[in-house]
Amino acid sequence: MTQPPRRARVAVAGANGFIGTALCPLLAERFEVVALTRSPARARTPDPEGLVHWRQCDLFCARELSAALTDIDVAVYLVHSLAPSSRLTQARPRDMDLVLADNFARAAASNGLEQIVFVSGVMPESFHFSPLLWSRREVEMVLGSRGTPVTALRASLVMGPGGTGPGLLLDLVRRLPVLLLPPAADSSTRPIALRDLVRAILHCLGRPERFRGAFDIGGADVLSYETMLRETAEVLGLRRRFIKVPLLPVGLASLTARAVSGAPAAMVGAIVESLPQDTRMRDNPVQQAIAPDALGFRAALEASIDPSSKRLLPSPRARLQEQDRERMREQSLVRSIQRAILPPGQDAAWLAGNYFRWLGRCCWPLVRSRVADNGDVEVWSRLPRLRMLALRRMAHESTPERQIYEIAGGLLARAGDGRARFEFQTLLDGRYTMTAIHDYAPALPWYLYMLTQALAHRLVMRRYQSRLARLAR
Repeated sequence: MTQPPRRARVAVAGANGFIGTALCPLLAERFEVVALTRSPARARTPDPEGLVHWRQCDLFCARELSAALTDIDVAVYLVHSLAPSSRLTQARPRDMDLVLADNFARAAASNGLEQIVFVSGVMPESFHFSPLLWSRREVEMVLGSRGTPVTALRASLVMGPGGTGPGLLLDLVRRLPVLLLPPAADSSTRPIALRDLVRAILHCLGRPERFRGAFDIGGADVLSYETMLRETAEVLGLRRRFIKVPLLPVGLASLTARAVSGAPAAMVGAIVESLPQDTRMRDNPVQQAIAPDALGFRAALEASIDPSSKRLLPSPRARLQEQDRERMREQSLVRSIQRAILPPGQDAAWLAGNYFRWLGRCCWPLVRSRVADNGDVEVWSRLPRLRMLALRRMAHESTPERQIYEIAGGLLARAGDGRARFEFQTLLDGRYTMTAIHDYAPALPWYLYMLTQALAHRLVMRRYQSRLARLAR
């Protein structure tokens, strides 16, 4: 008897997020779906329909990620770093996004994936990019830098249940009787319903020969941010006063939005900073495919809220998110990532050796560092003479572009499961250089660590960034 052909297998990175939660059940109608998540709670929860297979995978760990993509044909990349991944994160979201994207691009290339579909942001008409939009553009470049064909779907505000954007609109209108509108509120955009974004992903997935490159997508309406706020008030049945002001600093707007919504500061700030820009979509085959049935803004908003309470429909992942936050508090791990300028002609191997040798000079007379012939590193205090940290160079996983050290011991590190790492990583042919600490478990009591070692590490890394900048000049 002839066996039916195997369906293509798709991996979804960020499957537990706002878009991934809506996408995976529909993907399962056409593909074998492997959902990647760092959440142990999510990985342990079976799919009720048995259509989605969950794999726990830390995308910050290149080894785990490469193993997770071994039997995958195509992938959907929905990852962003606006939500916390450790109890303490000393890193900008855009720097974490670069590390994650490079890890994924390397793993995809080594496993021969045929396509990566990435949800990006619509780029403004001007040459001024907000940090959030420029981060999306950087991720596009990094995902495509290892040879795997990339389809970037550039969307504006995505409207759907559990979304941060529509939730922010609803909270602002519900809680503020008077809304101050800067001139940028007249800027136009084209929001898209979550269901239409999902349709665009399904249209492109598995067709890299036709949909390689960037494609702008949007809903049925082109409208200003002021119009969106006014229509939100009408849908909620609220009378609100809108006052145009000549100036409203982005910082003040972000602070107000955060206080009103209660969302994380990094997430709200990034969204507010990205709003005051005109965006104009460029016509393309993907938009032409979804446009006939695309929802307008009002219909998408109404589909996102409970008709009786007029509140945003709850995120189906809220319960699991609380379990993950509690786990982060219990583990008390640290992630620290900094971007640096690499001197011309150097690589990550040079960077690692230079940093550890410089560390002893930087912290003299309190600390000295010792680098062994095999690359292992020890950091000692001088008085009293104590071994503070021991790092073992993982030679079998290191390359000229990436140097990995296991944080193996010392008085300042709790005994762990071998996951604590110090990494040096270059990407885009040395255009970006990242120094990163992952899953570090400090031995000091948490609040003492925050006031001493965490602060010292931040100051040391700033000094080293300045040193590299001088060397680059």
